[in-house]
Amino acid sequence: METQTTFLKALKAAGIAGLIGAGANNIWSLVANGLGATIPPGFTFAIVMSSLFPVLIGGVIYFLLVKYMAKGKLVWYIVGVAFSLLSLFPVFNTPQLPDGTVLDSTFPLLAGPMHIISGFLATWGIPKWSK
Repeated sequence: METQTTFLKALKAAGIAGLIGAGANNIWSLVANGLGATIPPGFTFAIVMSSLFPVLIGGVIYFLLVKYMAKGKLVWYIVGVAFSLLSLFPVFNTPQLPDGTVLDSTFPLLAGPMHIISGFLATWGIPKWSK
């Protein structure tokens, strides 16, 4: 029998997934740089914030789904996969960053795997670690 997910457990699980994602994404940025990707200035901080905060919001959404829906966990998996795939759209279709930095052709190599890493960790990790 599955244990009841509480708000704090879901938030803790999201924090774990977000921090692991931030670390993995920073490691990927080093690998991508070695493969020829251009790293925009200040990108390390952006990686940490972008890997952590959306996953924390996801933890709140996960909690609400499992608390108020009969098949909330299944809905979470569907929404998580769909959102992870949709998050790839701007990676391949954004000519510049919000600060005006123009992106080169190596940006998808840098950012694409990061979206997959964070999306996977949120979709799989939050239910796993919130028990």
